[in-house]
Amino acid sequence: MALGVVLIVDDQEVIRQTVGTTLIKAGYEVLQAEDGRGAIDVLQNDNNGEKVDTIICDLQMPNVDGAEAIRHFQRHFPRIPVVVLTGAPDFVLTDVLRNQGVADYLLKPVSTKRLLDVVRVTVRLHGLRRAQP
Repeated sequence: MALGVVLIVDDQEVIRQTVGTTLIKAGYEVLQAEDGRGAIDVLQNDNNGEKVDTIICDLQMPNVDGAEAIRHFQRHFPRIPVVVLTGAPDFVLTDVLRNQGVADYLLKPVSTKRLLDVVRVTVRLHGLRRAQP
């Protein structure tokens, strides 16, 4: 049984694959989307909104960007922790997102240890949120 289910949202396939492989090797199940629209679709399909324990989301993506996708996740899936993973830090946006409840903020390239530490904490956080009425 997987340690948890993580949705990776990034327009760069190499990032999705690298992060995904790291998480799979650590025992997580991984879902992927190449932009915010795709992530919304993934969450709405196959009851994934109930299965996903953490969302890792880039900010700069085509179609539906990360900030818009994160607002959607928080509105429709408020118990799922969201972690920003970006190569283009925007410190103003970082503060806004943290104030809106983003669980953590990672810069690319992220170390394996840091990624796994954050995912472990957010999956645990989701379990606690899920247990609340």
